Amino acid sequence: MSYGMFGVGLLEWLIICIPALVITGVILVVVILLNRNWSITRKNQSQFYQPGASVNPPAPKADRYCPHCGAALQADWTHCPQCGAPIQ
Repeated sequence: MSYGMFGVGLLEWLIICIPALVITGVILVVVILLNRNWSITRKNQSQFYQPGASVNPPAPKADRYCPHCGAALQADWTHCPQCGAPIQ
């Protein structure tokens, strides 16, 4: 009795090929989904990242400074956030 290609019958081909195709399909779907999520994340990050821009935005210019430590103060503050000294 002659078997198919390479001495393997149809049943053996099905037993080998179907799980291999299923595993390959699952891997392909996972790779596509991960790549899609990565590109969406990358696109969202590019909105905030600008090459050459400072990481910390410049501090607003203060009208008052603490007489004890020299920290910048806002007009409505009664105590220095740096050293805790009361402000007159």
